[in-house]
Amino acid sequence: MQQPQIVLIWLTRLRWLAVVGQVMAVLLTLWPLGLHPPLLPVGVIIGITILTNIVIKVRIRLGRILPHAVPALLVLDVCLLSGLLYFTGGADNPFSILLLVHVALAVTVLEPGYTWAVVAVAILSYSVLVHWRWPLITQQALAPWVLRIGHWAAVLIVAILTAYFIGRIARSLRQRERELAAIRDRARRNEQLATLTTLAAGAAHELGTPLGTIAIVAKELELEAVRHQAPDAMIEDARLIRQEVDRCRVILERMRVDILEDRPQTAALPIQELVQQIQQDLKPELQQRLDVTISPTVGEIHAPVRAIQQSMGVLLRNAFDASDQFNRVSLTIERDKGHIIFTVRDTGSGMSDDVLRRAGEPFFTTKAPGAGMGLGLFLVRLVAENYRGRLTLDSQPGCGTTAVLSLSDEVP
Repeated sequence: MQQPQIVLIWLTRLRWLAVVGQVMAVLLTLWPLGLHPPLLPVGVIIGITILTNIVIKVRIRLGRILPHAVPALLVLDVCLLSGLLYFTGGADNPFSILLLVHVALAVTVLEPGYTWAVVAVAILSYSVLVHWRWPLITQQALAPWVLRIGHWAAVLIVAILTAYFIGRIARSLRQRERELAAIRDRARRNEQLATLTTLAAGAAHELGTPLGTIAIVAKELELEAVRHQAPDAMIEDARLIRQEVDRCRVILERMRVDILEDRPQTAALPIQELVQQIQQDLKPELQQRLDVTISPTVGEIHAPVRAIQQSMGVLLRNAFDASDQFNRVSLTIERDKGHIIFTVRDTGSGMSDDVLRRAGEPFFTTKAPGAGMGLGLFLVRLVAENYRGRLTLDSQPGCGTTAVLSLSDEVP
């Protein structure tokens, strides 16, 4: 059965409309048509519709929706409509075609078993109405044109109700399915994040002490080699060891995911200060190739600074890696509707459609072995989702890549 709460919300709206139509129909039968249906049972049926609508509304607000509420309500509505038809002409009443609306609703929102149950009740009700009805008292026979107008109005109402209400219900259900799919996708990524967190914490713990020891020993080797005037090759090897140790530390630092626990600033931070922090994370030669443009509307930000700093480090390093060593990379910072928008553009080789689709998957990278682990964009995308934003990538082979990171900048 499709999302009962969504279906019940639209069913209650449809039932309120039905109540208004039923009251107007009763008034029309009394005058000017001159018919005299029994007002007491008709009023009881309309009152039951109103009462059940109120009960459903209250239960929706309290979140106490029974699993079989939707099929039970549709069966009840078929019975109530059949009761009204019984007292207002039976199967000869042009509005008996409204039974098809309930069948169409059942087909749209119910499982096959419940759908056939509603169909069976509708067929049984119409069969009863063909043979039994309450005799209407009329002052004179109805003119043929009255019945023709009644049939025309009934078909018109069924067409409008089917097109509007059933269409809106179907669209609401599809939207809900998309939201659930997005939630499931985010839950899957969070599971990947939990695995990555465990991996990063374990790697940092296990490798931190050995790397520190190697760095100290390499430094002592370098000093001893200089003191004893060892060959330059030996001195360079000692320095290379320390550089590789520093590189390992940087890799471990990039694997950290605690930036997702960062919180927006309680005090505003000037955007220029944030840009300086971003630039300081880059190598000096990369800083000279970066063009920064800040919109006058930005000024200060409340967004999570450390999360932005590390996310922009990922995007900028990717842009520089994809570009030639002399090409420039641009960073544009703007504000729009409560969000800070960071746009990184490069003029590198770009990405194919297949690579663009997979960009952001954990451990997916097109870089050479040892140049990257494929976790950067994955973490940036999680940061965007965590702060009510988004990460979008636009790229074509030979035309460079544009990465846009949007983060909420609401004051906590």
